[in-house]
Amino acid sequence: MTAPGQTATATPPAAIVLAAGLGRRLGGRPKAALRIGGTSLLERQLHTLRAAGIRDLGVVIGPYADALAPLAERGGARVIRHPDRNTPGAPDLVASQRLALRSHLQRHRGTDLLLVLADLPALQPDDIRPLLDAWWRRPADVLAQRPVVNGVQGHPLLLAWSAALAVDALPDHLGVRDLLAGAPAVLQTLPSDRSAYVTDLDTPQDLAALRARCHPLKVDWP
Repeated sequence: MTAPGQTATATPPAAIVLAAGLGRRLGGRPKAALRIGGTSLLERQLHTLRAAGIRDLGVVIGPYADALAPLAERGGARVIRHPDRNTPGAPDLVASQRLALRSHLQRHRGTDLLLVLADLPALQPDDIRPLLDAWWRRPADVLAQRPVVNGVQGHPLLLAWSAALAVDALPDHLGVRDLLAGAPAVLQTLPSDRSAYVTDLDTPQDLAALRARCHPLKVDWP
């Protein structure tokens, strides 16, 4: 079922990459700065999003601004600086989400938003396009969409403008998950066998697996 005004040629959403994490389990390093074949993960993600047809790109950065801001700018993305990563009562991801949504609402009235985690090293344009196609053909009452791989919730997450507004109206310690938990009917899940949606970079074991998968390309820190 296609909602009114939603077609395969619909206006692409904006996209914001959440890259404000501390990377504690990887030795306190900015995960988005990790290089694959000499190119940072952040730049690769921005290239992927642009190749999939998304033109307006932003990146939320936190304590590693000196390392990540130049990469974001080189990738043609707007830098959204996290003012305080230690906001009392606000989990890191929630705080990053809220900052991303607020920035989006201020700049892109009526435009949907794709929220992308920075530590998804396997994402390619062909992983983004099916998400956009399903989003443009969604039922009119669907306000959010996420992929699901073998029962595991994945990313990226798509949000309608009205959903971004609804999250922004919540108390500061609540995020997208809280909105969807209170209104599960507005979430469309997209079953998929694409492992890129659930392949993250969080632990030394994840890093080892990435190096094995990318061989002979070199995977290293700057």
